[in-house]
Amino acid sequence: MTAGLSAGLSLPDARAICPDLMTEPSDPVREAALLRALWRWADSLSPWIALDAPDGLFLDITGCAHLFGGEQAMAAHTRERLTDMQITSRIGIADTKGAAWALARFGQSDIKIAGAGKTVAALAPLPLEALRLPQKLSSDMRRTGLKRVGQLMEIKRAELARRFGLSLTQSLSSCLGHSPDPVSPKAADPIYAARMTLPDPIGLQADLLGVLERLSISVCKRLAGDAKGARRYYLTVRCVDTGDHVLHIGFARPTHEQRAVLQQFAKPLDELKIEFGADWFRLEAAHVEPIQPFQISLDQHKQAEDDTSKIISTLGNRLGFDRVRQFMPMQSHLPEREFIHVEAMDRREPVSWTAAPRKRPVRLFKRPERLVTLEAGRPPKRFQWRQSVYATQEAKGPERLTAEWWHSDFGSVRDYWQVQTEDGPRLWLMTYPGTTEPDWFIAGRFA
Repeated sequence: MTAGLSAGLSLPDARAICPDLMTEPSDPVREAALLRALWRWADSLSPWIALDAPDGLFLDITGCAHLFGGEQAMAAHTRERLTDMQITSRIGIADTKGAAWALARFGQSDIKIAGAGKTVAALAPLPLEALRLPQKLSSDMRRTGLKRVGQLMEIKRAELARRFGLSLTQSLSSCLGHSPDPVSPKAADPIYAARMTLPDPIGLQADLLGVLERLSISVCKRLAGDAKGARRYYLTVRCVDTGDHVLHIGFARPTHEQRAVLQQFAKPLDELKIEFGADWFRLEAAHVEPIQPFQISLDQHKQAEDDTSKIISTLGNRLGFDRVRQFMPMQSHLPEREFIHVEAMDRREPVSWTAAPRKRPVRLFKRPERLVTLEAGRPPKRFQWRQSVYATQEAKGPERLTAEWWHSDFGSVRDYWQVQTEDGPRLWLMTYPGTTEPDWFIAGRFA
């Protein structure tokens, strides 16, 4: 780099060299998605492609280079295409995978090609890191005065193995082609999508649902055949006047049920404004996950879970999944910390939870409400709450709860009472013991 920076520098060192350096946090998830997208794009160059995470691709171009006019022309074409996509690249071509990797990362130019039978000469001036050695091994070799790959080639393999281990000789042999190191491609992830192009635009709701039905049959059938389901579906509607409109729906659980897909898309399609019609449609399933078969039980527990998932899916698609929340248990003996609010789509595993030894109210107030004592007692015999006067008919307690000392805001000791009033409401009263004139609060209400 013109500023004197190189890969591997720490941020303070880089800023010391270039004070005006602009930085941005790494995003491994998006970078991995980009690499997989380039992996699919590289099918136009070679049918034999393998990932070299996090930032590389291996292509076996045997029998492909002549289609572009030779290796140099193929490399220039590839780099030009990547530059058009605003992606900086370095390309190495050699007889072996290891040599190509070394030339791409440590070669003197952005395109470095080692001709047939010239691998040794091409690797000789490269540093030891070009052999993909462990950092400790490279450091140990540098202490002995070895800095270039060419220096290793002048030493007998047996001596290298005895001094530095077999990993060095194996890496050197694979780079020089003395041991096999083929490109091992992996099949691309399947895409569950279907599209349809119509000769004439359509705009009626019934016609749109008919197109969606045909597309969903194709997508859901493939998902069901692979025992998979999708959490999100995207429908692209291309209008002749306003371009593409992307509609999306979500599910609390992965599904491949066509009826559910049609049901959730009914409202987005009804709200879509089409004036001159649409003639191109594409349905894609995203966030695909395996669906585990389950045994039908007599207690209908599984059916209840499915019904809950359907409710969450319907509410989420209409209100937004970030607005649909549910309770999850937490391990704590304090009432306000026995649960947390999470998004309904949150797939975290439930914690190990032990139920409280005594019954808890159905409604627990976020902040206990103060009451007015009209007739003293423990708990009060008569009190006023929310502009109503109540008389205690029966009381159970106290249940003393101490604070959690490992929290900074551990609070104070509290006593709780279950109070049945004469007028009907069953309340959960709370007070702080040890005070001369204790204040009483309503902490919750039982069913």
